[in-house]
Amino acid sequence: MVFTTTRHKQALAAASVLASAILPVISMPAVASTGVAAGPRAAAGAFQQVSYRGYRFRVPAGWPVTSLSSHPAACVRFDRHAFYLGTPGTDQSCPSGLVGATEAVLVQSAGGHRAAESVEDPVAHRITVNAPRITLSASYRSDPGQILAILASAGLPAPSVAGPATMAPGRLGPVPAVPRSATSYTGLGFDACTAPGFPAMQAWLANSFYRAIGIYIGGSDRACAQPNLTAAWVSQEAAAGWHFIPLYVGPQAAFRGEVTAPASQAVAAAQDAVVQARLLGFRRGTPIYYDMEYYRPNRTAVALTFLSAWTTEIHALGYRSGIYSSSSAGVVDLADNFANPAYAMPDVIYDAWWNGLADTADPSIPAFAWANHQRIHQFSGNIDQTHGGIKINIDRDYLDVQLGASGDSGGGPTRQASAAVASGTVVDAFFTGSDGALWQVGYQPQTGWTRPARLAGPPVSWPSAVATAGGGVDAFYRGPGDRLYCLQSLPGGAWPKPRPVPVGRLGSTPLAVSASDGVIDVFWRGVVRHANLWTAQFRPGRGWSGPVLLATGLASAPSPAVSFSGRVSVFWKGSDGRLWFTFHRPGHGWALPSALPMGVLGSGPRATGQSTGVIDVFWRGTNRSVAWHAMFTWAHGWSGPMRIGESLAGPPFVVASSADTGGALWKGAGGRLFYAADQGNAGWREAVPLPVGRVRGGVFASGQASGIIDAFWHAGRGLWHTRYLPGSSSWTAPENLGGGSG
Repeated sequence: MVFTTTRHKQALAAASVLASAILPVISMPAVASTGVAAGPRAAAGAFQQVSYRGYRFRVPAGWPVTSLSSHPAACVRFDRHAFYLGTPGTDQSCPSGLVGATEAVLVQSAGGHRAAESVEDPVAHRITVNAPRITLSASYRSDPGQILAILASAGLPAPSVAGPATMAPGRLGPVPAVPRSATSYTGLGFDACTAPGFPAMQAWLANSFYRAIGIYIGGSDRACAQPNLTAAWVSQEAAAGWHFIPLYVGPQAAFRGEVTAPASQAVAAAQDAVVQARLLGFRRGTPIYYDMEYYRPNRTAVALTFLSAWTTEIHALGYRSGIYSSSSAGVVDLADNFANPAYAMPDVIYDAWWNGLADTADPSIPAFAWANHQRIHQFSGNIDQTHGGIKINIDRDYLDVQLGASGDSGGGPTRQASAAVASGTVVDAFFTGSDGALWQVGYQPQTGWTRPARLAGPPVSWPSAVATAGGGVDAFYRGPGDRLYCLQSLPGGAWPKPRPVPVGRLGSTPLAVSASDGVIDVFWRGVVRHANLWTAQFRPGRGWSGPVLLATGLASAPSPAVSFSGRVSVFWKGSDGRLWFTFHRPGHGWALPSALPMGVLGSGPRATGQSTGVIDVFWRGTNRSVAWHAMFTWAHGWSGPMRIGESLAGPPFVVASSADTGGALWKGAGGRLFYAADQGNAGWREAVPLPVGRVRGGVFASGQASGIIDAFWHAGRGLWHTRYLPGSSSWTAPENLGGGSG
């Protein structure tokens, strides 16, 4: 869909023109057919009377009235003033490039004799009426009063206002069953203004190379009616082998007066988009794409604020964020700010550049950005194609989207090595018990914490857990014979016997991280003196590779972190006492190890990463009671060391939570648990003690995209827990989860 295209085309109209009718169409005169009567037209500015199913509507004289029973292929479009009567055809003839909405009405026949009910959705700019014998759907842009007058003329009630459903977990009903793989695909796709009917989809599946389709699930500027787009349609087409690009067409930066409060409007749009996605069967963890058409350069700041807020809210609701825009507008603006922590970046970029090439290359997008199967290219558009005898006007796409089938709660990468991991809102924590065995305790939003379960016998090291592409959890530890062992969760929460990973002997606890595509990297120190840094990697569909030697001269265990686009960095204290690191990004090898000018470390480092590209590293100084911090950003490189806290009595642990925030925790003076908060652009806040009692040691944590942090520690004979709630900026009362932790 575009009213603009790309580098080689300008917008078809200026924003002032776009505010009204956007594209020309063939107007149909007022018609009369069974159940329909249109009165004679009055002078300009006057009205016409339209009768349908016993109702008489007073409609502006300039609006064309279309009988859909007489014109079943007519495109029911809301981007121009019009009055439609009847049921839209399953094979409407719609141009692919329509976008925008104004005042328009569709009235359909319906059964039943219930009392009339009218509802307005102020986010989608839609009014829906269910009344005896009819249903009515109306759009509006800036004059809802015009729609209210039409309703009143037919004796229909004014609407009550209802926005998106409450977003609390579990409020949207059972989790739908559309496979998450239905939104990942590599190959050709197309998008059309209205979802085609079952026969058309079947014909195109059998006679074309297309296997993906863009569908417009909602938004105030969705131009075409969607009679075919139901949960049953999505489910059937997914089963047939189709993949989907769910698009939401909300307020446009190019349209005068539409985006006036970009941040709050984006949040409302994201909430509405999630409601529409779930009604169609799309699970959490799947991408929803915001359609932001071409806008002029003077609207860049507004557009970036809107798109960043959209991505942040979509992530908070457990979905992936995609952005569709012109290569010369939204795409280049996002690419230019890819490493700017002020803006949250989408998980997938959907690039309109009509160069005719079915690939995902674009000079506006640097090679490192959205490089891990995170691109769609709309390479031509507004063309008619016929397959299996059925013609559709389409835009053509090439997809390279492989996001991994994350858990229902959104999943995502495991950005730091930890014994606890969150898959959306589900949390798993692992620990060694006083019996030397490996134990696990889990949290489900509906039921709370489970009883501790013994998973593997001694001897075991401290574990490291990651979220997997399949929505499960893998836990790694050093077990008998100093071998690497892996525990993989099964559907329903069961745990099978651990299995060894054939990588030789380990000289330290293994530390693991995972990327959103399901790749898992595990690191450990070797067994020889001045031990070496080793790694092994699991890739879905390929299995394990390694071990690979990365560096020599380690004086601590390694600490890995995942930042943007699957980039993995690993840090350690070298035999010279300095902070060392190496890194790689998908499709590239490991960089040569290098030392950072941070002075001499008094402990091994702990690191985490953010989707913005920020990396935070903490360590104890040579005065072991002081915590130090270094930070990497793409805009400024490495900075530090910075003194971040005092009175340490244990090593710091750092955790990422939302898109650009996190925290650091440690055991401090008097056995208290200290917490320092990362406030994104505002920097790190001074550490404060938490009112949770005395901590014996073993502090670790996990973070969620919503900003929730779960902190764990040992005290007495139990594993203890507290949770940070970002809504109230408070911590819950400490809770003993049991387990006789060691």
